[in-house]
Amino acid sequence: MTKWVCLVVALLGFVRDARAQTAAEILQRAFDARYGCTITGMIEIDTRKGNATAQKRRMSVATKAIDGRLHTYAVFREPPHVRGVAFLGIEARESGRSEERFVYLPSLRKIRRVSGSQSEDAFLGTDLSYHDFERQREANFEVSLGGETQVAGEAAWIVVAKPRGSAGYERVEHSVSIADYAILGTRYFKRGSDNAYKLLVMDRDHIAPRGECRVPRRIRVEDRQRGTSTTLEVATLTLDADLPNDLFSLVALETKRPIPGIH
Repeated sequence: MTKWVCLVVALLGFVRDARAQTAAEILQRAFDARYGCTITGMIEIDTRKGNATAQKRRMSVATKAIDGRLHTYAVFREPPHVRGVAFLGIEARESGRSEERFVYLPSLRKIRRVSGSQSEDAFLGTDLSYHDFERQREANFEVSLGGETQVAGEAAWIVVAKPRGSAGYERVEHSVSIADYAILGTRYFKRGSDNAYKLLVMDRDHIAPRGECRVPRRIRVEDRQRGTSTTLEVATLTLDADLPNDLFSLVALETKRPIPGIH
């Protein structure tokens, strides 16, 4: 009897390991589909609280993988009080390390570094955080499958990811399309809570496919803690754009260098 019990326990352990590995593979493929393309676009961000008039932000954005690290460059165009503010994000060389983030403030004519502890801070008054603009990697999370679900009639896995390092949330749940690994929704949870405090929705009709890439043209964000909602839309999106590496530099940041193809 003991021998059979040991065998059953071993088999259950194997199933759990296989399940965890499957979840990890699903999440990495979803992240690759989301962040794997070089892109440029003009992004419009509207943040609203209740029935108040939306606060509008408009910025041009470019992303590119250089030496395997995602680089993000953005210049704000509207409203007037943030016009000329520019942002540069560079993925860390080692897994688990904080991304390098720099902001150019034209009022001070200085570049300021954003510390890793500010990753969850609101990005210039929106419901998006610096973390939302960073490339995500499966290795930074403890990953498991939470079952399957339907998102607007589309079958999807629920992939549960708990950050291995410090973060402003306990876990995040991604709804990943079974058909093509597009991320259709993301929910953030605080420790000990079963109610998501922040939700991101990426509608299938607004996801641009190219090869293995699945890039959302529109993201709806609800922050239940702040009582606000944000809509991010890419007015013009180019996938696999030809961008020079020196666009993603402190020199380009300070001079607010324009992104090729965006006027």
